[in-house]
Amino acid sequence: MTGPTTPEDQCGWPVDVRQCTGWDEFPVSVRELAAVVAGQLLRMLSGRQFGVCPTTVRPIPRGHPDMPRWRRWELYLSPELPGWTSFCGCPGLGPAAGCGCDRAVQVSLPGGVYQVLEVRVDGKVLPAAAYRVDNRRWLLRTDGASWPAQQDLTIADDQPGAFTVTYVRGVPVPAAGRWAGGQLACEIARAAVGDAKCRLPRRVSAIVRQGVHTEFVDPAKLARDGMTGIPEVDGWLAAVNPHGLPRDSVVWSPDLPGPRRRTS
Repeated sequence: MTGPTTPEDQCGWPVDVRQCTGWDEFPVSVRELAAVVAGQLLRMLSGRQFGVCPTTVRPIPRGHPDMPRWRRWELYLSPELPGWTSFCGCPGLGPAAGCGCDRAVQVSLPGGVYQVLEVRVDGKVLPAAAYRVDNRRWLLRTDGASWPAQQDLTIADDQPGAFTVTYVRGVPVPAAGRWAGGQLACEIARAAVGDAKCRLPRRVSAIVRQGVHTEFVDPAKLARDGMTGIPEVDGWLAAVNPHGLPRDSVVWSPDLPGPRRRTS
């Protein structure tokens, strides 16, 4: 039995296992699991800086159409992506652009846009020439039309009255991160089959054998420090996330209303 899929599970992390001796000899199920576990661990330990995730959002404006043009409507995303807030309007374009909150030609997409896959308005797919993305954030309408001022969230994405944006968010994993993922996946696979060459740390602190005293790093301490115990993997993690942050810093104000959250 498996649990529900979370947005975190959908963020890809390709691993480069070309330097893993004997990788092809592991069972397919072991290789697949090791690659997934290694990718998810490195994504979290690197502060969730890397990894691209497929996302579908349905922006909806809050406010009144007659509000002053200088006000900016707050947009909330679909219940499938709780916790994110986006905005519409024309910040930075100025009055000369002829736009404002009564003519929404921009929508802010959260998470950093890597690639827009599809935009649907009233159930119809817009041509790619009808929009563009600025600053990895703003989805700008370029065909002279505006984004919908409202939509019905109770209908399907392909029905009239729906406004849906499907895109890939995030930053692709760099080559060094793919290599580190391969090294970690290799050791996870070895641990899964009981290979004595596995370098993952064990729950033992010291061994005295024939007068030789050997101490091992405590795995619990490694976990607290955001490390794995594999030197080459930990070297990369220390370079990209030297302070061990769990994710990028954000600024939040108690004056902002809470986002819509789907609870059932």
